[in-house]
Amino acid sequence: MKHNVIRHIMIILLIGLVALVAVRANAQGGPKYIELLSYSWGFTRGETARISVTLPRLANPQLPEAPVSARIQLLDMEGGVIAQSDEIRVAPGQTRFWDATRNLIPAAGEPGTGRLQLRTRIVVTASTTDFDAESLLPTIEIIDGITGRTLHNAGKRFLIFVCDVNTCGSK
Repeated sequence: MKHNVIRHIMIILLIGLVALVAVRANAQGGPKYIELLSYSWGFTRGETARISVTLPRLANPQLPEAPVSARIQLLDMEGGVIAQSDEIRVAPGQTRFWDATRNLIPAAGEPGTGRLQLRTRIVVTASTTDFDAESLLPTIEIIDGITGRTLHNAGKRFLIFVCDVNTCGSK
């Protein structure tokens, strides 16, 4: 009788251990989806918005070596996508950017000036679920198209959301 109880306890412990290992492997195995959403900003004809993503090694020396993928989107005030980048790959220690020239965006903007009031959404995919979303440093820079001078630079003024493949990048 005593041997049966011990055997049953050992079987239960073994099942629990297998389940724990399976859950842990599943948690580390899949990608992590992160959405960065800026506050409202605006630009007008003749200006270019340079949106960048930096993955600084110094901010987090524990970063995995794998790069992250990012897609930068410009949203109108209703949340609709009016322009977006191709997929951008950012490795640890690197900065990558996308330039959005106001003159090339077909939205009408404000009468007389063509000014657009926008938000930026950056949808990031990391290869592991233990990626620290706080390691991402996005910026928005507004550049004068004639002089090339920076008119405005907004640092890390983004809201950060962890989402899944079905909700990331949606309204």
